[in-house]
Amino acid sequence: MVRFLAKFFFLLSLILVLSSFSANRVIAGDASKWVLVTNDDGIEVMERWVTNEMNIKVRERSGKMNLNCSVDEILALISDASKTHLWMKNVESVRVIKKVSPVEWYVQTNLDAPWPFGKRDMVSKYVVSKDPISSNVLVFISPINSLLAKQKDIDRLDTFNAKWEIVPTDNGRVKVIFTTMSTIPPEYPAWAQDPVVRKVFFANLRNFKSILMHS
Repeated sequence: MVRFLAKFFFLLSLILVLSSFSANRVIAGDASKWVLVTNDDGIEVMERWVTNEMNIKVRERSGKMNLNCSVDEILALISDASKTHLWMKNVESVRVIKKVSPVEWYVQTNLDAPWPFGKRDMVSKYVVSKDPISSNVLVFISPINSLLAKQKDIDRLDTFNAKWEIVPTDNGRVKVIFTTMSTIPPEYPAWAQDPVVRKVFFANLRNFKSILMHS
């Protein structure tokens, strides 16, 4: 009975969290097939086009890797703003604006990205859901702009949504899946934007993996 109730409340909390991302959910049956764009250093990066609930076609990008470390170690790195610059490229500064609890906090990230993007900032909400039975962890990242005013001459990246999936496997390893999706179409032509975004996305995952492998 205790296990059932724990599972029930986890699923209930997960449904509530997912509902806050409704503007970015994919319309059923309206998504292209995943295409593998990078497979290197034990990291697979895939992309596809999807239509979200606002009937806008956007790019969804996902990276997958298996790590020899614990779920808690991975979650600790994701939640440690002081270490974000060690694995996330083009980060100038990161600060926690508000910490509601160990499973909900708000972060401002200042970026200086390569052409064609330039200086930007993000104000993001982080929400963690953990299954007490399986120990699977989901970390949802969504934009929230009401906490801070926009900075002068710095664009606000307010369309970025992401999700970390941290899944223990039978052989003692942990599968990590990081998925991102915007609420708007690409801002620049694919020939200009895709190579830059793919390079940065892969480099971030490789850096993330390297830190955990050497910790």
